[in-house]
Amino acid sequence: MTVSSAPRFSLLCFGFAVCGMVTVLPGPLLPVMAARWGLRDVQSGAFFGAVFIASTIASIFSPHWLRKNLTFGYALMAIGVGLLTTAGATGHAAFGHTLALTAFAFVGLGIGLSVTATNLTVGIMANISGPAGTAERARRIALVNLWWGIGAVACPWLIAAAERAGALRILLVALACCALAMFLALLPQAREPEHGLGAAPRASLQSEAGILAFFAALLFLYVGVENVVGGWITTYTHRFSGLTLAQASLMVSLYWTALLAGRWLGSLALQRLAERTVLLPSLGLSLLAVATLMTPHRIWAVLAAVALCGAGFGSVFPIGVSRLLARVRDHRNTGWVFAVTASGGAVLPWLTGLVSTRTGSLRAGFAVPAIALAAILVLAVGENAILRGQAPGLRTRER
Repeated sequence: MTVSSAPRFSLLCFGFAVCGMVTVLPGPLLPVMAARWGLRDVQSGAFFGAVFIASTIASIFSPHWLRKNLTFGYALMAIGVGLLTTAGATGHAAFGHTLALTAFAFVGLGIGLSVTATNLTVGIMANISGPAGTAERARRIALVNLWWGIGAVACPWLIAAAERAGALRILLVALACCALAMFLALLPQAREPEHGLGAAPRASLQSEAGILAFFAALLFLYVGVENVVGGWITTYTHRFSGLTLAQASLMVSLYWTALLAGRWLGSLALQRLAERTVLLPSLGLSLLAVATLMTPHRIWAVLAAVALCGAGFGSVFPIGVSRLLARVRDHRNTGWVFAVTASGGAVLPWLTGLVSTRTGSLRAGFAVPAIALAAILVLAVGENAILRGQAPGLRTRER
């Protein structure tokens, strides 16, 4: 690998903050668009579907041409956010809704290309041999995803402030310009040969199917759990802790802030500790916190559980991606893993709601993330045994 020819790490971090903001745009923008065009919930929900379907498709193809997909993903984001700005200027409901759907499809394509390509690029840039290389790869993936989280947390606050000031279009134009700036900054990279980023031998998808399936399952469950807590915790605290909706909504900020803190602390820990030494206690802490939410507790215990959930989750995704890259010989086969991973964020929150409805208790619904976390912990503990003889690309030893 030619590290000197790879994009600057600081540039990728800035771009990932932009990705984080663009990824969460549908949530804070949805009530604004629904009020402007008088949309029904089913029409508003189509925006999420457009982003999810487009990003899933793009994730599959992203690993094949890392430089080009990393670069042109930002161009698609810029186009999508630009179209949103145009859609918001029209008062015609049918035209505005159609244009917004098109915009979110472009946004989803851009997210699928750039987010997947960024994680792989950062992992490949740090892919040096030895245990130090393993920890460094996980640390850098954790750091770049920390910046994604910063963008994701900041976006709703910026949207709310811009809406109050009547400057929402200005904010969207600024966000589109940031995505365009990333495209222009990375454009020279797109002209370089792909082998400069990762000169790995070509391996068939079938030869690495066991490794890919293992990490697809692990990361599918993790992303699902992360979204269950983030998506349901406001309803949970409003329903069981006597908080108003406004007060309960602050729990989401607590959760994401704790997750960012956990990601930052995890990146520091990985400077001195092996991946598994950080991962297993993090999963155990998260499982204990989610299990706490399954039984009645005072509000202070719920606050502590939410904070511990976020802190424990912080290192799981970066370490999972790092260990995937340590085992596969050909990163071009990983697109399916990222595509399956994203679907966890849709399936597990829905399943939690289904269990809650059938049992009449959201506390019972939280058995879904608890069981998923227990399964992740089993997979993490048994990784070496499960993948024994199926890891031809593993280039580091455990410690």
